[in-house]
Amino acid sequence: MKAEHINPFIESTLAVFETMLGIRPQKEKLFIKKDDEPSFDISGIIGLTGQAVGSVVISFPESLALKVVSKFIGEEKKNVDDEVVDAVGELINMIAGGAKKIFTDKGLKFKISIPNVVTGKGHKIKRPSNVPCLGVSFKLDNEHFVIEVSLKENQ
Repeated sequence: MKAEHINPFIESTLAVFETMLGIRPQKEKLFIKKDDEPSFDISGIIGLTGQAVGSVVISFPESLALKVVSKFIGEEKKNVDDEVVDAVGELINMIAGGAKKIFTDKGLKFKISIPNVVTGKGHKIKRPSNVPCLGVSFKLDNEHFVIEVSLKENQ
């Protein structure tokens, strides 16, 4: 994975949070993800296919997911339910869609899948071993969430 491939996902994440939630997370560290352990408790996942293949994941601790979704839907959520799961899926869908537009404008075209959301401590997300994964941590309300991107251009 090229390091510059993470930038459209960072840009899109910041834009989605600002536009849809009226808040700007603080981008923190960039890291190489070496295992299939989730960063947190609830993860939204979208597959990517076309001139590039891979996936993008957003992962929140449950407490932050509830805060973010409450702000997103305008109703306080105290527990992870179907509405929270759907909202996390919609957030990753908007982030992937925004990044897709940036890549398309640069000449790299791919399609995005329907989002999947996995919940629960200890869940795992399997990625192809030949597609490296870069992650970026964001800080919001003294908590952290991550975006993890695995992307490989087809030859």
